[in-house]
Amino acid sequence: MTEFFFDAHSIWQYVALVAVVVALVFSFQTQMTPTAERVYRLTAVAVDIQVALGIVLWLASSGWSLGLMQGWIHPLVGLAALGVLHAYVSRARSAGPGGGNKVFRTGMILAVVLVVAAIGIAEMA
Repeated sequence: MTEFFFDAHSIWQYVALVAVVVALVFSFQTQMTPTAERVYRLTAVAVDIQVALGIVLWLASSGWSLGLMQGWIHPLVGLAALGVLHAYVSRARSAGPGGGNKVFRTGMILAVVLVVAAIGIAEMA
């Protein structure tokens, strides 16, 4: 059972990373369109799934005993990416069509850095 969650988490990380990069590309549009808003929400869902798989894997495999980087830093960076993503999706929606993409772009740059860092930390360990 743990192998399934490990494999799913390992594969889905790239789906989430691609979704984040696609959303970042959409954030460079001048106006917030319904398509861009949909892409932003789907990106948040992709990262939600990745973090949920990670939490289940962490609990199922006693992740707290894996050492500092793999057991604590990697999950915390993933949770930080999720928090940043959701905060900026919410702020972009409330900023309206004119400024929503600029707000979201800031959050996406932070989220991309955090997602890449989380993947790098996991690969190092």
